Amino acid sequence: MNEFTKEITEQLQAYIDEQAKRGHTPSMEELNIFVQKRANEQNTKPQDNFNGFTSSQMHYLINKPFEEGCPIQLSMLNDEVIEEIPFMRQALHLMRLLKQNELKLTAQGYIPPKIVSELYEMGVQDWYSNYYKQKIEPRVEVVQVLRIALKSCGYIKVRTGKMSLTTKGQKILNDGNALFHELMRFMFWNFNVACFDMVPNQEVANIGSLYSLWLLHHYGNEWRNQDFYSEMYFKAFPNIGPFDIYGYRTFCRLFHYIGICDINDTENDRGLNFGKCTRKRDILDRIFSFTEPK
Repeated sequence: MNEFTKEITEQLQAYIDEQAKRGHTPSMEELNIFVQKRANEQNTKPQDNFNGFTSSQMHYLINKPFEEGCPIQLSMLNDEVIEEIPFMRQALHLMRLLKQNELKLTAQGYIPPKIVSELYEMGVQDWYSNYYKQKIEPRVEVVQVLRIALKSCGYIKVRTGKMSLTTKGQKILNDGNALFHELMRFMFWNFNVACFDMVPNQEVANIGSLYSLWLLHHYGNEWRNQDFYSEMYFKAFPNIGPFDIYGYRTFCRLFHYIGICDINDTENDRGLNFGKCTRKRDILDRIFSFTEPK
């Protein structure tokens, strides 16, 4: 029995006992009304373990990302701002290339190194990919993620060793906001941030990624160790952790590849906390709108 159910059960029993003292036995309808009222009160009550969000708001953040009622919404952007988002810049570049011509893949089925390098340079660089002078798809995670996203959304296809743009991809290429919104919904709802690591717990960082986004929005003006965010994340989701992989999956993978956070992983950052600290990039608060908890 979770704390919410336990509390409602105790309140219900207290209500029944109080009515009994008055010589009244509540009907099933009265009991249902009582439970519903208490549940509504609980769902709209700010919760400390959710940084002040209510249970209802957290339900939207977890299960209905960007839908009406969700505390985080996708903004409507002009084309210039869309091009400033690293992940979108990469997606548009690849889709525009495919609109011109089919792309012949390597013998192993990968995007040619020249194109991989072009795409990588358009995004936010990471230490692992920078380690390799030649940029090939298996060594550049963000290009792998981009390919997964575009294929999963139905924008690209691969047949007989060639990558091409689908009819759906051709249509949405003319609507930057529609493309931006659908790709962000994929990244925050369908993309499995655990797909590149061997840690068995798949739920960590996948559940509540929008809550993690709010944490970065709210606290990310200055450099902070990822443990700072991990502590608050597992306070909200104690049943799925803690696991050290949360920080890497959330910031070094999901957020960094979209291009909304920086990681301290340059040569000048070498040391004890190398790759462990993060801060938000200015673009974050321009492409998402936030309803703050009370």
